[in-house]
Amino acid sequence: MKASQKPFNIKLSLFILAMTIIVMIFWVNRIMINQLRDEARLQAEILAKSYSDAINSSNEEDIRFVMDILLPSMNFPILITSKDEISAGLNLGFSAQEGSDEYNSQAWVMVKKMDQSFPPLDLVWDDVKWGEIHYSDPQVVTRLRWMPYLEVGFGIAFILITLWGMQLIRRSEKNLIYAGMARETAHQLGTPVSSLMGWVKLLREEKEDQGIILNSMDQDISRLSEISERFSKIGSKPKLKEIVLSELISEVSEYMKNRLPKQSGVEINYSGDSNITIQGDWVLIRWAVENLMKNAVDTMGTKSGNISITLTQTEAGTQLDLSDTGKGIPRSDWKNIFRPGYSSKPRGWGLGLSLTKRIVEEIHGGNIKVLRSKPGKTVFRLNFPL
Repeated sequence: MKASQKPFNIKLSLFILAMTIIVMIFWVNRIMINQLRDEARLQAEILAKSYSDAINSSNEEDIRFVMDILLPSMNFPILITSKDEISAGLNLGFSAQEGSDEYNSQAWVMVKKMDQSFPPLDLVWDDVKWGEIHYSDPQVVTRLRWMPYLEVGFGIAFILITLWGMQLIRRSEKNLIYAGMARETAHQLGTPVSSLMGWVKLLREEKEDQGIILNSMDQDISRLSEISERFSKIGSKPKLKEIVLSELISEVSEYMKNRLPKQSGVEINYSGDSNITIQGDWVLIRWAVENLMKNAVDTMGTKSGNISITLTQTEAGTQLDLSDTGKGIPRSDWKNIFRPGYSSKPRGWGLGLSLTKRIVEEIHGGNIKVLRSKPGKTVFRLNFPL
């Protein structure tokens, strides 16, 4: 699948999911409204029948039961009319006094609205229709009609606010990444460039053997080429090839040993199967391991210590554990250390471990985590799939 098609498919899937949820909300709401309306219709039919039966029987107790108990128990607007008169009303919400002209005028307007929603029920006495019962939806139905719109509206508002917040966070992270990348680039380029400037000055002064100077300049130029390759590959999808991890670790270890202070007591040890291989990019994996080693050296400071790398082949893939004897990482920061811009060092840029995470997880499909950490023992675990 093309890279440009993936975002489109994700957006289409999210749109279909959103529309499905909206349809479900309205569908469930419609079912609830229909149930309430059916209940109101059934209650009105019972009222009409009981009212007619009570009048036909001329039993005062039956009439009193209908008027004093059954009628007040209804929870929806009801109007009883007899020819051109309003006989009774319930749950109308009128402020006008019952029997007044204003009350009757409002009642007849409501009768017309009621009849548009529900057909009136006949009241019969001796097989002769003498009046009608008019009714409408309970007030809760009117409120329920607005519920889907409110739910969808609040949902959309919540999503928009969330997206806005995520956009701010993403923009902040991008700014941190850009600033960090610029500083990291300057830092990476600074040492070999300064070195080259020094060699050029020595060449002009002819104070050193040219052969030695040219060999050193070749090393610095190779370092510049490596830095350029690293930054070009981190922004693209490199081709993965078979890598012998023991050879890569040995190369990084030698590079780090040559750059440790002479008085430093830091030792770098390696153990594991020397034949373990993974599919990866040599330059980027080397950068990731180098970042972890530099981080380990920083945590140990000027003290002596030990960096251990262990390789293990498992059924799921290749496991690389890198441990150090530094000051440790607080449990609350185990995830934060991989965020762009986060650094426990006063002058740190917070980019090394975030780049390492991107190299391991996004480019090579593996994962990296802090396995355990306490003062004197911190272990990072990298997993690479088969």
